Amino acid sequence: MRLCVVDASPLIFLSKLDRLDLLERSAEQVVTPPAVLREIGEHHDKASRKIEDAQRSWLGVREVVDRRLVDVLMADLDAGESEVIALAIEAGAERVVLDDLDARRLAHRIGLSRIGTLGLLLAAKLRGELPSLGTEIDRLRKAGSDPP
Repeated sequence: MRLCVVDASPLIFLSKLDRLDLLERSAEQVVTPPAVLREIGEHHDKASRKIEDAQRSWLGVREVVDRRLVDVLMADLDAGESEVIALAIEAGAERVVLDDLDARRLAHRIGLSRIGTLGLLLAAKLRGELPSLGTEIDRLRKAGSDPP
């Protein structure tokens, strides 16, 4: 089964773009750890409500069993990114979806396949699902500067 583990920023950005569907279609199963949901839950806005709706239909939540690994990863990453990487290792995920550069580098060093929000948008453009990558990037920039 193709499993994808996703971090907070891709969920938030894709939600703000109304493009969570790109993430949903990226794997047979998309999951996130509890720390990511706690991070998202700190802001009650349209994006967080869309992510809550995704949880009720296709976005799974899975606990990390190896808390020692999370603790080790937290020396360099935040709680959400640490749990994403630990869960990906435990579950044998095909891919992690991370935007943070340090987290992406660490994931690469330990052999995890990774992609970010921009990579998901580019892949969708190449599949013909987006009319303009530039327009989506402009929307993403604007969404990133919007207050929660």
